[in-house]
Amino acid sequence: MIIESVEEVRGRIDAPPSKSYTHRAFFTGFISGEMEVKNPLRCDDTEATIEVLRMLGAKISWGGIEYVNPHPGRLSARKSGATARFSLGVSSQILGTTLVNGSSQLRRRPMGALLNALRELGVEIRDSQGYLPVIVKGKKIKKNSVKIDASISSQFVSSLLFLGAKKGEFVIEVKNLVSKGYVDMTIEVLKEAGAKISMEEDRIYVEQGPKGGKFHIPGDYSSASFFLVAGAIFGKVKVENLRKDFQPDARIVDILEAFGAKVRRDSSFVEVMQGDLHGGEVDCRNHPDLFPILAVLGAYSKGTTVLKAPHLRYKESDRIRSMVIELRKMGADIKELRDGVLIQGGRTLRGGILDSHGDHRIAMALSIAALGAKGRSMIIDERCVEKSYPQFFRDLRRIAYDG
Repeated sequence: MIIESVEEVRGRIDAPPSKSYTHRAFFTGFISGEMEVKNPLRCDDTEATIEVLRMLGAKISWGGIEYVNPHPGRLSARKSGATARFSLGVSSQILGTTLVNGSSQLRRRPMGALLNALRELGVEIRDSQGYLPVIVKGKKIKKNSVKIDASISSQFVSSLLFLGAKKGEFVIEVKNLVSKGYVDMTIEVLKEAGAKISMEEDRIYVEQGPKGGKFHIPGDYSSASFFLVAGAIFGKVKVENLRKDFQPDARIVDILEAFGAKVRRDSSFVEVMQGDLHGGEVDCRNHPDLFPILAVLGAYSKGTTVLKAPHLRYKESDRIRSMVIELRKMGADIKELRDGVLIQGGRTLRGGILDSHGDHRIAMALSIAALGAKGRSMIIDERCVEKSYPQFFRDLRRIAYDG
């Protein structure tokens, strides 16, 4: 994909539906037996979830789940970490042997803490030293509590929430939780479907599982963040279909204001205008998907920016190292830290041949960075954006070249 530099960006787009909510709505439908899903996101990752649940016995379409006759299966989560991890939780209670596998990229993402928790519950697991492929021998789980180290991923906790919600009475003791907002999101969807769940400090109590119902998928702040940052750096962008809620990545609005952008918010949209940007320090542990685009924001802002999120080394790529390598190619003053990056911003960036590292969020962040770089940029393996935002380049053209 060739990205030409522009004088400014200007326009409006609709935020795509949330990938995170889409996964959770369909898995909630699977354990409750039915669920109507309104406005789901269709992308590579959510297609993986649809296919996995179909293989586990759901009568499923993009409109939701009609009924479930659970049985074991041979599952491919493709490149979707959420699909793989949630599948491990739900398949552990399906009698018989289920294989959970995925792409070569997904097989490099750690699953060990979740597998250890399932073993603690008495589930028989055969794995590849803490990675996929994993064979799960499902059983009726008798234990009512489990401990989990969630320092690598909050998805481990959500997986156990689906297990506990299916069981009906369950307690999860959580240590070192990162990205708590995504656990809150899982609890929200389960409660919307009738589950009774409460969270007190480091314990989650499941009293009753979901009964089904209807869930409307909101617009996605994770995807919108790329265009909101583009507006802050290069002009003015309005993103519709963004409700005020507690999505972890809704934090982007406050961060942009703190960096000096001009922001206008309403109940259904966020508009960001160019401002006198200055760097700051951001802890990304609870909103890790913002890290790549915040690195771009830091490169274009005056002064020093420090971004921290050590668990980003275990995403689709090592996102810390990936952004350091690619922004350095563009002439940014960026230093890799053990747990993040330090950026001295304000330099003029230059175009070049930029590698997405097969990571959708790296590809999108570099595309925004290229808009203000001198000369032309080429993004290698740009199709990885189909993992979460298939219409990204269409929307990029709308605000950068068609406005």
